[in-house]
Amino acid sequence: MKHINKNEWKKTTKYIAGSTGAVALAVASCVAGITGTGTDVAKHDKEYLAGDDKASDTDATTIMNTDDLADQLADNVNLKEKDVDKDETVYVFAKANGDVDNVLVNETLKNRDKSDKIEDTTDLKDIVNVKGDETFTQNGNKITWDAAGNEISYQGTTDRQLPVTVKATYYLDGNEISPEDLAGKSGKVKIRLDYTSNETVTKDVNGKDEDISVPFVAVSGMVLGDNFTNIQVTNGKYLAQGESNIVVGYAVPGLDSGVKDAAKDLDTEIPDYVEVSADVTDFSLDMTVTMLVNGSEMDYSGDLDLTDLDDLTEALSSAGNQLADGSGELSDGAGQVSEGAGTLASKMGDLTSGAGSLKAGMESLSSSSGDLSNGVAVIDQSAQSIANGINTLDTAVNTKMTAEEQAAVAQQAASQVSASVEAQFAAGTDTYNYIYNSAVSNYTNSMNNATDQIAQAYIDSDAYTAFYNSALAAQAAQMASAKAAQAAAQGADFATVYQQAYTAALASADLQTAVATQVQGAFKQMAQQTTASLAEGGKAAIGQSVVDACKSAATQAASQAAGQAAVQGAETAKATIASQIEATQANGYSLVSGANALAQGTSTLAGSIPALKNGISQLVSGANALASGAGQLKDGAVTLADGASQVADGAGTLNESLVSLNNEAIKKMVSAYNGDVKDSVARLQAAMEAATEYDSFGGKSDDAAGVTKFIIKTAAISAE
Repeated sequence: MKHINKNEWKKTTKYIAGSTGAVALAVASCVAGITGTGTDVAKHDKEYLAGDDKASDTDATTIMNTDDLADQLADNVNLKEKDVDKDETVYVFAKANGDVDNVLVNETLKNRDKSDKIEDTTDLKDIVNVKGDETFTQNGNKITWDAAGNEISYQGTTDRQLPVTVKATYYLDGNEISPEDLAGKSGKVKIRLDYTSNETVTKDVNGKDEDISVPFVAVSGMVLGDNFTNIQVTNGKYLAQGESNIVVGYAVPGLDSGVKDAAKDLDTEIPDYVEVSADVTDFSLDMTVTMLVNGSEMDYSGDLDLTDLDDLTEALSSAGNQLADGSGELSDGAGQVSEGAGTLASKMGDLTSGAGSLKAGMESLSSSSGDLSNGVAVIDQSAQSIANGINTLDTAVNTKMTAEEQAAVAQQAASQVSASVEAQFAAGTDTYNYIYNSAVSNYTNSMNNATDQIAQAYIDSDAYTAFYNSALAAQAAQMASAKAAQAAAQGADFATVYQQAYTAALASADLQTAVATQVQGAFKQMAQQTTASLAEGGKAAIGQSVVDACKSAATQAASQAAGQAAVQGAETAKATIASQIEATQANGYSLVSGANALAQGTSTLAGSIPALKNGISQLVSGANALASGAGQLKDGAVTLADGASQVADGAGTLNESLVSLNNEAIKKMVSAYNGDVKDSVARLQAAMEAATEYDSFGGKSDDAAGVTKFIIKTAAISAE
């Protein structure tokens, strides 16, 4: 490939360099923002994996960390806001080497008009409504939702090939190794992620139909434990955070070699892989999360129009040839210098025309500077919004729950426990029948006994054992749930901690004594109620009263414990989140202060744009002066004709110089433009058009505006 003069062709290739710059900005935002909490991504994953026996292979800590990472990638990679009819997120669950296991697609259909029906087109299978209870009818790929004015969110599966594949390759001490064999090993480890675009469309490139790959932006993130040291990242960055290292890499698969080579001439790399190397002890790796968006989601300013450059190079070539030919005529016609000088004067009009073309081109550049100013303003506005959002989150998590909020949390937990007790004491159950019949029998046989005797009779019966065991199990379950919720907020596995805590609580002598005292008190209360309600024909009332008393005591004890545990767990979770977003990193910034610094930086950038526009205006003034000078030069050529007899001796030298200028400079510059640069820019334009047209994976109606993104989760690697 020919080397391109950067100063001459900078404006032609700025769009090529801009592609990598936009991605780098997204990566910087991701690295600065990875401390937030999980959103609906975790919900979707858990709903899908609930019926998958592979779900048990991933512990709760890994799910929480990778969901947080996926949310941050989703929040920071999407660089443009779009008004769409269908918002699509594709969740891909892959093996450790990148091979796809399952694909889950989430579709959100907007309903701005609050229509009763929404028509959609999709090739997804196993479709379910994940937000409401609206139903649909299907005819082939056409589905009609009974929306009733609501937005529709549904999920489905597909076996379609992904537009981009991610291959993960692992090396230990320089040798390739399978992820299964790498687990638990120690040494120099290299992880390489290669991204390949599989989506092509036919586009016109310089008047010829060619297959063009659809470009995508890929941003991958992984969480490395404290067993990773000396970390190096190719095409990405990493951020040390506590005992973990957050690695974020990026690539732009789908751009052809011509575009990449043109970018290299401007000292800009457009990567299609990410590579992470480190010294590792006892290797293990959580899920790797990759976010994919098509190339049209990147922030490009304006459209590239080659018309002016085409005209300029054509004029330059023509003027060069004419100057060479004119000087030859001057040399050959030394005896007729006056006539030759007149011909030169006429040819200077072409030079004037070329200077006018240059003037027009500079004026076009000046008019385009407004697009740059608008683009920086958009970035500044977005940075301010990010800072405001993070500050709002920080305020929220540092605000204590009100008494009303605590009461609501406690009530919700208590209601769940109360429902369990209600089921045990429902009419017709063994517990209900046993207590009811025992109460009626004791009432009939012991009418004259004292209250203590009645209570002791109930305590000595099998009903006491049944109620004691039920109350003991309920109290142990609430104590275990509270302990497990607190441990899970710190990263432990909820199910494991719960089982251990539940077994220990059942064996606790203190808890057994407390429950026995509580149950005995309940039976004494029951006996008092029974004695007080004695009346002729009151056998049925006595039986029901005893059952209700038992149920009330069980409900009160279990509900109180559940409510207290729920409130404590909620406050603990908020405190954990607050400490994470306010934690100071190695660079001296927390998430809050870093976001504020970013907002300040973009404001400074926006303030510098007027100076840049002023510089462009000065260039326009220079071009105007050049055009004016060309006119004066034409006038001078007429004067030259009057003294043409004095230039005969130098005519030959002038001819040689102009021929050399035309062959060595002008023709080479025009050739470089018509070859490498023009073709690369045309290919970039075609690729971006293809990216803009790719707006759905699972299908959509032709008249609907869509947006799609992909979240790929590559399986964790563990020796367990």
